[in-house]
Amino acid sequence: MLVGRGLIASAFNHYSDDSKVVVFASGVSNSGESNAAEFEREFKLLQQYVSSNSKLIYFSTCSVMDESLKESAYIRHKLSVEKYISENFYSFIIFRLPIVVGNNVNPFTLTNFLFNKIKNSEKFTLFDKAHRYLIDIDDLGFILSNMIDSGEFDNQILDICFNNRISILELVSIFEKIINKKALYTIRESGGCYTPNNIKFTNYLKEINFQVQPTYNSNLIEKYYSNR
Repeated sequence: MLVGRGLIASAFNHYSDDSKVVVFASGVSNSGESNAAEFEREFKLLQQYVSSNSKLIYFSTCSVMDESLKESAYIRHKLSVEKYISENFYSFIIFRLPIVVGNNVNPFTLTNFLFNKIKNSEKFTLFDKAHRYLIDIDDLGFILSNMIDSGEFDNQILDICFNNRISILELVSIFEKIINKKALYTIRESGGCYTPNNIKFTNYLKEINFQVQPTYNSNLIEKYYSNR
């Protein structure tokens, strides 16, 4: 079963008619969300599946490791949901995701935000200490589907990211080259740099012979933004 219709859900359509798995991809997508009603909506929808014997797949965020974000409503919500799932679901996998990049127009994603600001010559504030990890939606769907089906990761919370950490400054530089326009930003001394515990994930990549090239980040941004 597939719950949701957004970018993440699009990578798991093949589970739509699978009664053994519930892919819950209908969570709050805006990491800056502060409306309690949005978090409550997600939680109530999730509770509908608590009595199911199906394997629940939930998408959290690697940003729970970011000390600079630990007091945000979004991070507190994600940690609360992780705890609820761990204590109440018979079978589950919680995937903590990095920044997922694909063909979508959600203005709240980091890459869409930066692209729109630079393309439209709009000013924005850049946090100089902020770093993130990126992953292609196509790679996410392929790798996580294999992990789900393997049965090797049941009832675990897993940090999902390559070793491709990038600063926001570097990311802006990639966009500037692709768009051929200078970004208009002011720098604030803020943001976080964290290292997820992705050992199980990277070990699994070796098992399936999935290799990440040094140019992964720039290739990824070019793939989805060069023709916009």
